[in-house]
Amino acid sequence: MKKALLTAAILTMVLGTAACSSKAGDTPATTAGTSTEAAESTTATETSEEETEADYDEVSMTGTVTAMDGDILTVKDDDDDTDKDFDLSNAEINQEFPLSEGDIVEIIYPDGTEKDPIPAISLEVYESVIGQNTDPSATGTVAEASDATLTLDLGDGESYTFTITNAYIVAANGIATGKEATVTYIGEIDDEPIATKVVMEDSYDTEEAERNAFVGKVSQIEENSIVLESAQEEFYTFTSDDIDFSQQKVGDTITIFYTGTLSGKTIAAEEIE
Repeated sequence: MKKALLTAAILTMVLGTAACSSKAGDTPATTAGTSTEAAESTTATETSEEETEADYDEVSMTGTVTAMDGDILTVKDDDDDTDKDFDLSNAEINQEFPLSEGDIVEIIYPDGTEKDPIPAISLEVYESVIGQNTDPSATGTVAEASDATLTLDLGDGESYTFTITNAYIVAANGIATGKEATVTYIGEIDDEPIATKVVMEDSYDTEEAERNAFVGKVSQIEENSIVLESAQEEFYTFTSDDIDFSQQKVGDTITIFYTGTLSGKTIAAEEIE
């Protein structure tokens, strides 16, 4: 009798242990299955995104900007003279000056897209109308200044010295070291550039700061033109049908206001001071 009871008790313990082992093993199996499914789902999602990003080829077009309306740019294709509208809202844009009608640009966009306007991927300005009619400028902190030169610190160890003998100075309190200034110049910035205008930060918002001017010595006078000489013995011809240049004298130093850029063959004079 005792043996029978002992056998029954052992059998009950074995069956209980087996049941517990079975339940304990169920959970990891379920978790492993869930983790595998999640991993497969994530991989599928990533693959889908990669396919979406790479499911088109890129093509480029070069043309002339003919119209602008917010982020929508109309460009005339150089190849077939047709106008195409591009959406620049998500495009990477490489430009030095604001976009303007007449700019020559290259646009990269998805090949075969049926969207209108066409979503641009990137845009690069090859020739800027504003840039062609604007003298270059540099902004930085005045490190040194004299009657003849100004050294501008652009940061990151980069500094340049400008000749300011021919510069139109716009400054409420004169040129001061340690203050920010914008220098408009002609020539190469790293090869003795001539400053044509120096605007100190205290005068950025003035009307004078918006004007272009050159201070030079009168070298030659014609009926509709006048030639000024710079301190580096370079000559610039200013023209106008409205200004009486005969009132000036050869050898005088004058300030002449102009439009456009001094790099042009002739420069349109506005006023003499």
